[in-house]
Amino acid sequence: MRGALLIVKKEFMELSKDRKTMFFTFLMPLILYPLLFTMMNRLGSNDEARRLGRPSRVLLTDASGALAPGLRADPRHFKLVDPPEGGARQAILNQRLELALEVDPEASDRLARFETFPLKALYDRSDETSALALDRLKDFLKQQDTLWVQARLRAIQAGPQLAVPTRLEVAEAGDMGLTLGKVIGSFLPYLLVMMMYLGSMQHGIYVTAGEKERGTLLSLLATSLPRNQIILGKLLYIFLIGLITALLHMSSMALAVGHAMAGHAAAAGPGAAASTGALAAIANPVTMGLTFVLMVPLGLFFSNFILLGGIQARTTVEAGTALAPGSFVVIFLGVFSMAPGIEKLRFLPFVPVLNVSLAIRKLFSQQASAWEYLVALGMTIGLAAFMTWLSTRMLNRESAIFKV
Repeated sequence: MRGALLIVKKEFMELSKDRKTMFFTFLMPLILYPLLFTMMNRLGSNDEARRLGRPSRVLLTDASGALAPGLRADPRHFKLVDPPEGGARQAILNQRLELALEVDPEASDRLARFETFPLKALYDRSDETSALALDRLKDFLKQQDTLWVQARLRAIQAGPQLAVPTRLEVAEAGDMGLTLGKVIGSFLPYLLVMMMYLGSMQHGIYVTAGEKERGTLLSLLATSLPRNQIILGKLLYIFLIGLITALLHMSSMALAVGHAMAGHAAAAGPGAAASTGALAAIANPVTMGLTFVLMVPLGLFFSNFILLGGIQARTTVEAGTALAPGSFVVIFLGVFSMAPGIEKLRFLPFVPVLNVSLAIRKLFSQQASAWEYLVALGMTIGLAAFMTWLSTRMLNRESAIFKV
């Protein structure tokens, strides 16, 4: 084992000489996510303030005058405009108009007869400003309908409760921690798996195929260190780099999300402060510890796969080509694990790698299943042990090391 640790020390010393690689490996993750989340939060807040701060431009066709007075009386939310050139549909698509509303010409007469009258609204679902105009219209119509119903009830000398026979009282079974846990758990496994594999692959290629290209592998094999110690040392180095990379990315993201939520809570008032407390509650030491336990065998499995592919490649280009499909598979499985309702499929706890994502997702959503966690952990440990045995056995062969 001493020889393997010497190899690990050698690789880390070589890594420390390359300042650019050190920066992008260890410092960039700590800068990237806070900067990204701050920028997104600021842009989102500015865009929301801009949309909410101006009235929605509405083209109203209301011959009966049933809605026009009410809409004009709310200049904060609605601005009635003249018919645009090229038609209402094109104006909405060109963002010169948010909503086109056509009211039944007989609306006033239908109201007098206590009948329902139709309205037709045209908007752009893909445009948030247009969708906001529709939401504002729905709120306006809800208030206006209430006024009309109350007037009808007064006309027949009935109480206002006649139109509201039931009152629903809703209680939340979960809490803010559960909601946040589900949101975080949906994307955390994807980032965890992807960052671990990509971080390991980059450095794994450098210390395997890259060492062949630099001609230093033969010098290393000429030392008194046993070959299996050299292989084990490189395996440990790739594993540690992948683990450190994943932990740095996730720690940076956790800090960025916590900072963003703290800022939101401070801006929104005391009521929103519960979300920050809930975030701290779900990121408790038990959850983080169980997640880390799953990361260890998963990282070892990835490291063996990368070592096996990298050491048998002739060049770094060949190694990258050989290991790239693995990254596509990892990314696909990570994205697949984010699909809604995916945790309900009964066979997923037995799918390698995917079951790890599922277990982490349930840990953070406070819906963890002990047997699913143990199955994922047991399968991943088994796969890691098998890959370690396979890579050690194969890389002891002369044909693998000296492939040219």
